Amino acid sequence: MSSVVSFPNARRSEQVIDVEPGLPMEMRPVRMLFTVAETAELLSIGLTSVYDLINNGDLPKVMVGTRGKTTRIAATDIQAYIDNQREVVASSWAI
Repeated sequence: MSSVVSFPNARRSEQVIDVEPGLPMEMRPVRMLFTVAETAELLSIGLTSVYDLINNGDLPKVMVGTRGKTTRIAATDIQAYIDNQREVVASSWAI
């Protein structure tokens, strides 16, 4: 899998997902869509979990192809899912 994905609304340190660090940035294509397997790899979860997220409406899918049978996940939807899962934890020592 060779890709670099830029997220324009992400925090500065989270603007790029670099899944192939050995290649210079200018040699890598920017991808807009990922397969279910690639999405699972990016999120560090299993395929079944990705399909569960899709079926529960937590992760939108894009159907592509002439018959619309190929499932892809938009890079922006992956980033949005990650951002929605963030939790702010208060320090236990705070008053």
